[in-house]
Amino acid sequence: MGRGGDPRFSTPSRDLLDILARPPQNATIYPVYCATVATARDFPHRVSQPASRQKSLCAGVRRRKEAIIVRSAFRCSSFLVLSALLLVFAALSSAQVRFEDFSNPSQLRFLSLNGSAHTATWGSPPAAVLRLTDGGADNPEAAAVYFQDTAHAQGGTSKQQVASGFTTWFEFQMHSPTACCTPGDGIAFIIQNSTATDPTYGASGFGFKALGAGNGGAGGGMGYAGINNNLAIEFDILQDPWDPSSNHIAIQTCGPGTNTPVHLPGNYTIGNNNNVQSCLLSQQSIDSNIPVMGPTCNGSSCTDGSMHNVVIGYTPPMGTQPGKLQIWLDPTFFTGTHTPTGPATMSVPYNIVYDPENNPSGLSLDTTNCAPGQTPCGYAWVGFTASQPSEGTAQDIFGWELTLSAPTMLTEPLQPGGTPTVFAFGAHQTTVTYPSGFQPNGVSMTVTSTPTDQHQFYQNRLLGTQFSNEQCIVYEGTGGGTGQPEQSGNCVVYSYTCQDSMGNPITCPTEPLCTSPTQPQCILINTTFYTTENVTPTNADYLENDAIGDNNWMSIFTSYTDDPTDGTTAGGSRGFGGTGNSPLQRPANGTKILQGSTGADIVATFRPGQP
Repeated sequence: MGRGGDPRFSTPSRDLLDILARPPQNATIYPVYCATVATARDFPHRVSQPASRQKSLCAGVRRRKEAIIVRSAFRCSSFLVLSALLLVFAALSSAQVRFEDFSNPSQLRFLSLNGSAHTATWGSPPAAVLRLTDGGADNPEAAAVYFQDTAHAQGGTSKQQVASGFTTWFEFQMHSPTACCTPGDGIAFIIQNSTATDPTYGASGFGFKALGAGNGGAGGGMGYAGINNNLAIEFDILQDPWDPSSNHIAIQTCGPGTNTPVHLPGNYTIGNNNNVQSCLLSQQSIDSNIPVMGPTCNGSSCTDGSMHNVVIGYTPPMGTQPGKLQIWLDPTFFTGTHTPTGPATMSVPYNIVYDPENNPSGLSLDTTNCAPGQTPCGYAWVGFTASQPSEGTAQDIFGWELTLSAPTMLTEPLQPGGTPTVFAFGAHQTTVTYPSGFQPNGVSMTVTSTPTDQHQFYQNRLLGTQFSNEQCIVYEGTGGGTGQPEQSGNCVVYSYTCQDSMGNPITCPTEPLCTSPTQPQCILINTTFYTTENVTPTNADYLENDAIGDNNWMSIFTSYTDDPTDGTTAGGSRGFGGTGNSPLQRPANGTKILQGSTGADIVATFRPGQP
């Protein structure tokens, strides 16, 4: 599908050098894709159909085969910066998980499951889900789940850099209700940097162990009531005394204070607290004019709720433009993506960064890993909460994807030859596969994903080279543009570097027998993404330079596939920067390849206007 013109070329954008100068951010969370992903060397995939009795607006959902565990570090733009960061921050790494489903027991290490949360199997064919509540009569429950590497007791390394913007997608279903009356309560997507909970609500713990109140048999606590310093976007199916209806979405926060699910004025009771008041963000932050989300009961019979897709996007303030929080419930997507085609169900002004004088509804975020003067920057845990009253319903998450708008760095141990090393960045990913017989010998690879404005990349990186007739491909859901982050995007530049077993920067392993990108002796590199650009197998290209940040580009392109809608650009490389690619193609400007480089940039491009 073509975009129909290039509006980004006539609109202001962030300077590329400013983007490149920003330090890395924590990594991302991602699972389900609505397309078969084709990659070279037959990286395995499977097709998962929606569970029985469900409707999915993402028809024929196809999920990538494996949930990928990677480790994040910090981005760099030069050898010296990388060296310094490795020395200073070598101990700071965090696991990042891509959830296509919840079938792999080893993945539970990367979820902090609190209260009633657990994994389960549901539907036909069976789907592995994250179950927040179990349903059943006389079984009040509350749950909270946070993305967190539970092997790290301190927990802070798994927080996400939400202040610079993000896009998240997830799929849920509420089903198997108690066969009577009004099953509840609902679920919430939560962003929190909790330091305490209020026991008078029935809440407990803090940080990635924070569990909000469910409010016992009466319900309504939603699993976040009583947790401080959080933003909750709730999907509520039970009308409590403080609710305007039995089917609504709402944005709730009291800034750094204790959050509540109360929407209406007055004092209400949750647990032993009789003075619970509203934390509704604004009067524009609640909507009952939405599709029915939960089960429907009539007398003694009930039907399961449908499958629902949700997209949430946050854009930070920029210049004179205020920040924006947007929610899509059951949108129509651009084919094969999680990019909504229409307006948001809810769109409200919001700035997630707390300021006691000017922005009391923001959160007090963790700035430990922010560089001096870096704005916006702030980290928090992300996840889900839920509760059910005595008349409960099972509430399941089927998949979850979160993409940060900030530059992100991931580090993975290189895999033996023939096995892909996968770097998953949410709505896009890159893989590196060395040829058969390669032994990594303890070498790790770091990939930095830098969202980059298409026009700025052309002006700063392609203009004046032999590739000046090309443009980088815009990936959907990566921020940028002039509007909603979910309906616009950036190009993505990947920067590849390597480290030995002690964390010291080294030249990435090369393959001397690779003399042409299509040879089996070459290192296979590919990039998979969502795009609405008119990219075809005949106009696509794949560029690598000889050192991070320079414009000595060479083509390593071998193929482009669109099967049926996710784009995958593939190429073959002898190595990453330095002397690695000299036998393949000379750099675009004919200059000598730099010696001793420890990395390279790679970007997927295409030739607009060509078939």
